[in-house]
Amino acid sequence: PVKVSQQISKVLKKNWKDLYKKIKNKNKRFTWIKRHLTEDQYEKIKTFNLKGLGFIEEPKRVYPYSKRLSQVIGITGRSGKGLEGVELEYNQLLSGKEKRLSFQKDARGRVLLVNTDNVLDNPEGKDIYLTIDSDIQIKLENELSRAVDSFDADSAVGVVLDVENSEVLAMANIPTYDLNFPSQYPYSVKKNRTVTDAYEPGSTMKPFTVISALENELVQANSVINCEGAPLKIGKRLIREAGKDHYHKSLSVSEIIGYSSNIGSSKLAFMLGQEKLLKTLSKFGFGERTGIAFPGESKGLVNTEHWPKHLLANVSFGHGIAVTPIQIAAAYAAIARGGEYKSPKLIKSIDDQEILTEKSHRIMSQKLAEVMNLMLTQATATGSTGASARVKGWPVAGKTGTAQKIDFDKGGYKEGAYISSFAGYIPANEPKYVVYIAVDSPKKYFYGSQVAAPVFSKVASFAMRKSGKAPILISDKNLLDKKSFKMPQPKISQAVKIRENRQGILKIMPNVRGMSLRQVLLSIRGVSAKISIKGSGLVTQTIPEAGESIEGVGELKIILN
Repeated sequence: PVKVSQQISKVLKKNWKDLYKKIKNKNKRFTWIKRHLTEDQYEKIKTFNLKGLGFIEEPKRVYPYSKRLSQVIGITGRSGKGLEGVELEYNQLLSGKEKRLSFQKDARGRVLLVNTDNVLDNPEGKDIYLTIDSDIQIKLENELSRAVDSFDADSAVGVVLDVENSEVLAMANIPTYDLNFPSQYPYSVKKNRTVTDAYEPGSTMKPFTVISALENELVQANSVINCEGAPLKIGKRLIREAGKDHYHKSLSVSEIIGYSSNIGSSKLAFMLGQEKLLKTLSKFGFGERTGIAFPGESKGLVNTEHWPKHLLANVSFGHGIAVTPIQIAAAYAAIARGGEYKSPKLIKSIDDQEILTEKSHRIMSQKLAEVMNLMLTQATATGSTGASARVKGWPVAGKTGTAQKIDFDKGGYKEGAYISSFAGYIPANEPKYVVYIAVDSPKKYFYGSQVAAPVFSKVASFAMRKSGKAPILISDKNLLDKKSFKMPQPKISQAVKIRENRQGILKIMPNVRGMSLRQVLLSIRGVSAKISIKGSGLVTQTIPEAGESIEGVGELKIILN
């Protein structure tokens, strides 16, 4: 044993006395000296021809793409057992069935390793195929890395979903790590934060407040809301806008999303109350796991106990609630899909057996989804907060988000620390891809419009060009396809009617020919009639025509070309 220990120790670069203790351990008839030898170590030790010493071949994962998709794929331990990610979730299928080792023993019952090349027959596991598109995955990782470097951010995450079937086409976490050398990285880097980490999302939640107000028939898209023009006082607390230039005396419901008004969103929440808003958030999957079948998926955090008035306001614009990136992506996909929700899907097939996509279920009407699509498209128009997310050749729908980070040590929020995000889909007229981007603690700039929206634009543009779908020739201001739909006619509460009367309701149809749709909606905001929109481009005709009375008219038709 001494000679064996000394010879092996030189190759393994270990203390020979430690090896000697292992070999002389009488309590073990079999002991590992070293697992996962290098090829050079194996060849050298083999030439020693030492009695009682043998070699066992073990399966070992080799990851040819090293750092690509690392947090999703995950890692295995020395024994080949999955420890993280897909490796952990599907460990049993990947590993296959356990097989027994057959040894010969001598007269004293000691194990002899004879003909060791055939001792271990590697178990046959199944092949698992992901829904990931490697090209989009690489593009997403590269753009997130550039954003982290450019803004000196702590980290970034991104998700790309296929709208039709909710397949995950890309899922990235930056920084990433090398799957072949996992021990060189801290555990925090190995988490798939798109699924496991929940945080306050900020203004990407405002569309769901608007959806709740519309489907409860409290307002319509062009209803005017008193936004104070100054901070809103709630007891001893103040609800502020993101900046001094974000304050408005009044905004239409549609403009609340376009200009990202915290106060406007709060006013809608006050009309709704906790129960109705909570019901809408629940329908969109917030507070529940998406069912993506990934280890450690977080439910997020939606407080169901009584909300004081200031918390109701905060939740309406994405504070006081915690959600995961995959939850937001799935919720926006439901809007893009016309109001139908599908759980995200990461596994394409196991061996040659395809995994069926879960059936969708309707969570809002098709008509309301079309109205929201219009609003989210306007939110990326020139002058709106999401303008930097636009993609040349294709209309984009989406919403920016800028949320302060919670200080878990001191309580409250961290000074100067934000999560900048953008959630949206492309093309807005026939949604194909949902893209969600979030950048953690960027420096110098921190608004979602400055940090995350440009990343969305680059990733979405790449995905569309890869798809081969022909670009659409559109003006810079118009982002609608040639569809016609009517805004829902709600039963407006008396409080809203009083506010609208104070603003003044149009009695005569103004001349809006040659205007973009956005300019028209600004001109006629506050009218109580339904609005029917047909075509795209600039306004060529209105019914009633300019100068005609619109008092008592049930519907205004706007025709664009």
